[in-house]
Amino acid sequence: MITVFNLSFAQSRPDAEISPDLMYKEKIVSVDGVDINYYEHGSGPVTLFLHGIPSSSYLWRNVVPITSQGSRNIAMDLAGYGKSGFPLKGDYSAQSQYHYIEGFIEALKLKDITLVVNDLGSVLGLRYAITHPGNIKGVVLVEAVFMPAKEWRAQLPLMQKMMFSMMKNQKRARNMIVEKNKVPSMVFKMGMKRSLSKKEKEIYETPYANTERREVMFKGPGPAQVTGQEMSQWLDVNAEGLRKFTRPILLLTANPGMITKKRAIQYAKDSRTRFHKRITRHKGHGNDEAVVVVAMGKQWLLGCELLRIS
Repeated sequence: MITVFNLSFAQSRPDAEISPDLMYKEKIVSVDGVDINYYEHGSGPVTLFLHGIPSSSYLWRNVVPITSQGSRNIAMDLAGYGKSGFPLKGDYSAQSQYHYIEGFIEALKLKDITLVVNDLGSVLGLRYAITHPGNIKGVVLVEAVFMPAKEWRAQLPLMQKMMFSMMKNQKRARNMIVEKNKVPSMVFKMGMKRSLSKKEKEIYETPYANTERREVMFKGPGPAQVTGQEMSQWLDVNAEGLRKFTRPILLLTANPGMITKKRAIQYAKDSRTRFHKRITRHKGHGNDEAVVVVAMGKQWLLGCELLRIS
């Protein structure tokens, strides 16, 4: 069952209360010779947070503590992002990224996982969920990709359609992503309501001083490859897998949103795709297992920067 939870009524935390500090000691686990950086807080059932582009596990620093009561919350850096090591042999493909997530879960022996996924993290996380449904308790989608490729791209706002169209020219895409390093500042400007502090900007942008991290974003599943064959196949397979997926899924939405727009929400409500129950401020949470993650909904935007709220 998939539940749609709309956050448009919520009030965001004043900027002064959004901490730029990561309060947890970061750890490293080796996955096939690649160091994967992560931090965790709390104990109990596992919740694994997967970030998108161009961020890192730092995205979740304020979400992890407020949702950790009775939960072991873990936020990891994808391979090649944040402080994690680079995928081996220059393989930056979606399949390679997925391999390191799968290996991370195996290395930490994580069981009965609630996945919380954003952007690229949703593409990779949903693949894990439909491949290993027996190890998934539930999934939380925020600014996520869950539609077939053609339908997802069609519902994007004009600005993003133009950007992705422009990046079909690989020379131009390389110039923007690798040579001029434009993506971090552009995405944070487009995808946020508030302004980042100097410290936050520095933490988010410092990894991209490394040219190879920009290569990961350019060559891997990201803005330059979003219209390519690999990404299209991944989105189509994920969408088909969700039709058969029986674990509870919570879709968090907000206005105006960035990559989850009205048509995506309508798709989610369509019974053909198992998105059929809407939860609002005035109604109950439902009686299925999704209640374990609904608690995140009302507080979500307190810490998540890539969620646009009107």
